[in-house]
Amino acid sequence: MPLSLPEYSVLKDFSVLYSGGLDSCAVPIIIGKNQQGDRRGGIHLLTFKHSYGALFNEWSRKHTPELQRVLGLRVQHHLVDLTEEWNRIGAKRWVRDTLKYGGHWCVCLGCQEAMATHALIYNLERGITNTLICSSVGGEYAVMSMPITREKNIEFYSRYGVRYNAPLLDLGIGKPEERQVLREHGIEAGWGARRSHQGYQPICLIGFQHSLDIVFDFHTTYPPDRVAQFLDDKYLIMDEIIRETLRNRGFDPDALIEQNLERYAAEDALIEEVRAAQRTAG
Repeated sequence: MPLSLPEYSVLKDFSVLYSGGLDSCAVPIIIGKNQQGDRRGGIHLLTFKHSYGALFNEWSRKHTPELQRVLGLRVQHHLVDLTEEWNRIGAKRWVRDTLKYGGHWCVCLGCQEAMATHALIYNLERGITNTLICSSVGGEYAVMSMPITREKNIEFYSRYGVRYNAPLLDLGIGKPEERQVLREHGIEAGWGARRSHQGYQPICLIGFQHSLDIVFDFHTTYPPDRVAQFLDDKYLIMDEIIRETLRNRGFDPDALIEQNLERYAAEDALIEEVRAAQRTAG
């Protein structure tokens, strides 16, 4: 469910699927500055790379000191290689997946789900109940940001006691407002073209398949039913990887999930208190 800014204020620790670009710098600032008192928990920036044309990965570190200046040393940044997990989820069978599900979008969506796999493992190991994605206003047509994708991912993350939200979409914050947020905190946003703004994020060569979307506003459409089937099929593999990885690291997956579900429920109660107060005030 979308959250309002007051409702976001009760979230404590959160991880961010972070590229280092404009959107993913704006998200931790907006949400981190909104936290109050003992709700100011850890902010975990997760940047992912792979072996299939992910270039200039270290660019993602450029803004880390500036975000720590603004938000404190509770900001942690991790550069994670997801190649092995993505291979298992679909990178090594992208031709078969493209034929089965009917689209080149399988490649990028499979990569995003490899990120989700890592994020869930990371969160469960640390008792984190929130993952924030940086999908931005105007980009909802992308397969990774489609309503069906977000709906399915929200449900999947919740199985592990992790809330999955896109603050920029929830709050209706566009690129001009994001740039203003960075300017107010003395952070250089980087370069942009038209509605696209690349900032200092790494470059994914595979991602250039979407260049027409940016240059010409030529938006490929993706069939929601096939996207949903792709996700349902991949969730089975992702769950297997999550549990296998946690066991290999000496954890009981079910115990970690149960503990996170308890934290999740407690946080939900706080969100509902804020929501009720908003209804009363309205």
